[in-house]
Amino acid sequence: MSEPRQFEGRRENNREERERSEFVDKLVGVRRVAKTVKGGRRMSFGALVVVGDEAGRVGFGQGKAKEVPDAVRKATDEAKRTMVRVPLRQGRTIHHDVQGRFGATRVIIKPAVPGTGIIAGGPMRAIFEAMGIKDVVAKAMGSTNPFNLIRATFAAFAAIETPRSIAAKRGLKVTDLTLHAVEAVKGVGDQKEMLENAAKAQKAKKAAPARGGRDGGRGPRKDGDSKPRREAGAGRRTDAPKVVTVTKAQSMKAATETPAAEGTQE
Repeated sequence: MSEPRQFEGRRENNREERERSEFVDKLVGVRRVAKTVKGGRRMSFGALVVVGDEAGRVGFGQGKAKEVPDAVRKATDEAKRTMVRVPLRQGRTIHHDVQGRFGATRVIIKPAVPGTGIIAGGPMRAIFEAMGIKDVVAKAMGSTNPFNLIRATFAAFAAIETPRSIAAKRGLKVTDLTLHAVEAVKGVGDQKEMLENAAKAQKAKKAAPARGGRDGGRGPRKDGDSKPRREAGAGRRTDAPKVVTVTKAQSMKAATETPAAEGTQE
């Protein structure tokens, strides 16, 4: 009866060793908490742990116990139960820029070129290292509470989409999305070329000499020109009424001279 029990114990130990070798756990923080009861205050410890397999899977958990090792063990078990898979690009970074928010904390995560490394701090670095990201740029704004930071980071992970998922939503293939991207870049180039041509035409129009003057901007008359040039003002309307200005003295003089002229005629 003792041998089967020994074998069972060995199997459990082997399973625990495999799990330890398969997952990477990062202890984010340990804090001391107290609970006030009737008899006084009961002290305990709370631990926050991040667990990942360095291949895109990651999870977090928190545990509380009277001793630190027990709290870490509880947090690790919870993190393993709540692991999620995050799609990675080339196994080293994310596909596109994402933002996550939880409470007063907001995080921005951006992909990076090879060789950039993990530009992040605190709990976010622990998450990226546990899940296997090698090149990423992250920024946290607002509250720096580690619990809020981790939850905001996981909210950003939930918003990541892959080209395959987008193609499935649109009813297309991944190659079709690539062709559309190439056509879009080509369209932007064509539009840029059209704008440049329009700017050149407008510049040439401004640089051309303005038409005006007596000869209508056609220059001096040549000897072989058979058509007579139109003089300035020719062809305009001449039946417009003319305005004559009469001073006050002239009007009084005309008024006094008119009766005298009529008397002499009689």
